[in-house]
Amino acid sequence: MNFFLFAILLLPKTDLKGAFFIAHKIKDAVESLRVVYDNENSLKFTISLGVSEVNLQADKNIEAVIKRADDALYISKKEGKNRVTTA
Repeated sequence: MNFFLFAILLLPKTDLKGAFFIAHKIKDAVESLRVVYDNENSLKFTISLGVSEVNLQADKNIEAVIKRADDALYISKKEGKNRVTTA
């Protein structure tokens, strides 16, 4: 069973390396979640993330930044899911 959710996190004063680190912490936290049902079965969760950074000189609008993050997300999914990829 697959569910998809899209979210954008803005991390002011955080460079690409810092955002990558935070994304990995989020991925690890989600991966550690378990939901037990029927007293014996459990569900586990995974998450794929795409991370990009605003380039104030080159980016004319936020859509370019979101597009790079979205492209990175699809690379994460293509390369096996439950990953973090930077743009």
